[in-house]
Amino acid sequence: MKRVFPVPRQHSLYQPPILNPFIYHIELSVTDKLKIALASVTLVPLRLLCIFFIVLVAWPCAFLGRMCCPVCVTQEPVPNWKRHVSRFVLKTLGRAFFFCVGFIQIKVKGKKATAAEAPILVVAPHSTFFDAVVNIVAEIPSIVSRAENADIPLFGCLLRCSQPVLVSRTETNSRKKTVEEITKRAQSKGKWPQLMIFPEGTCTNRTCLITFKSGAFIPGVPVQPVLIRYPNKM
Repeated sequence: MKRVFPVPRQHSLYQPPILNPFIYHIELSVTDKLKIALASVTLVPLRLLCIFFIVLVAWPCAFLGRMCCPVCVTQEPVPNWKRHVSRFVLKTLGRAFFFCVGFIQIKVKGKKATAAEAPILVVAPHSTFFDAVVNIVAEIPSIVSRAENADIPLFGCLLRCSQPVLVSRTETNSRKKTVEEITKRAQSKGKWPQLMIFPEGTCTNRTCLITFKSGAFIPGVPVQPVLIRYPNKM
């Protein structure tokens, strides 16, 4: 038998590029620019009109949500019937909104775990405001949000209906309180809704994942990873 010696490893003449997850490079062809120009005078006005109609419907829903889910609702879980009603309303309004902005079809692979199986959903990569579509697909889990967002007209009332974990950036021990609240909910054995967390903590350009924050993993409970993919190149 002839003995074969391994070939020594060759060094590349060019260093591999270092991915910068915070820089966007968008190259639009002439066709893409024409499509954008055409959509600006045709689809955009129509979609804005539809969004305006959704906002009109959302106002009374937000008013009822404020009555059913006051500020103190973040301290104790709401009854199941309120949770189901608010979940149905938020999911319907949210799906209508995303349909208006172009999310005609949303493909889902795999099966979502229940709150008892995986109390926390970790979603990545986080790159845009539209990543909130995962919240609609995942049956409106609770999210971690700034406390100031709960005071925004309309949006704040709808946000409060999902029983979010509100983080106050003005408090010195806000990080500690947030971790304690996440741990309390994650270890409640299904009494609280699932939590959805973007562990990267910021937006990137989807070329790679950055280091996850530890908040979603401190409770020591099972988590379900959720991967977001956009079919378009932009």
